[in-house]
Order: sequence, then structure tokens, then C-alpha cells
Amino acid sequence: MWRGSSVEGDQGKLWSTLSGTLKLAGFEPNDFEMSVGAPAEMSGLLSSPDRLLTLRRRSTGHKQLYAVAPGCPWLFTAFADLTAGRFGSPERRRLS
Repeated sequence: MWRGSSVEGDQGKLWSTLSGTLKLAGFEPNDFEMSVGAPAEMSGLLSSPDRLLTLRRRSTGHKQLYAVAPGCPWLFTAFADLTAGRFGSPERRRLS
């Protein structure tokens, strides 16, 4: 999905891909925020903190971390979390 040593340079591409997935799962992308890199409390614990993406739903406060590295199925895992209700119920009906 991304090339280079960090996710930060491709943050726009990641958000574009993720927002399409949010819509597909029936969520409003504006209710979510994405950040790259490890949260401050975890940065010293990880060997590649720049290869993490945090997705947080504003309305519920729920957040999940995803490894965004070559070969990691982060988008599939995020979609599975969304459709399983981990972030709560979608605001609108799913697209068909």
C-alpha cells in the first residue's frame, strides 16, 4: 500500500482509502479521526512506531491501532472491526 520508511508521508492516501471503507461499512468519515505513529504512551515499547495507524471514532471515543506495513492486512482488519460493531453502530445504511 505505501512505499518508504514511514506512514506519515502517505497519510493522505491512507485517509482516502480508509474513508471509502468507512462509507462502505455505513459510517460517516467525519465522525472518525486518523493519526499515524504510536500513541505517546506506547512509543518506547515498539520497534517501528511509525508504522502504526490509530483510528478513533469521535462520537464514541473508541480507538483501535492497526499495523500499516507491507503485507499487513490493516484495511481488512479495520473493515472487520467496523462491521463487527467494535466502533458501535453506523449512522446510516450501508451502501450496496
